[in-house]
Amino acid sequence: MTTNNSTSHPILTAFNLPDVPFKVIDPNELPDIYKVAFEQFLAGSSAPHPVYAYQHDYERLLLLIEQG
Repeated sequence: MTTNNSTSHPILTAFNLPDVPFKVIDPNELPDIYKVAFEQFLAGSSAPHPVYAYQHDYERLLLLIEQG
């Protein structure tokens, strides 16, 4: 995990899983405050894997945070 200096949001490295059409990230790498927010954001959503989440879902969360 790195941090985007212009927004100070954590940047996670996306990767591919077999038989998953979109890139995924490991939300366990997030600081606790982001991890809790991401889990709440994804509540009720489908996920490709019990541990990993879609990269585009995380990017959407960051966009919503930036928009207030």
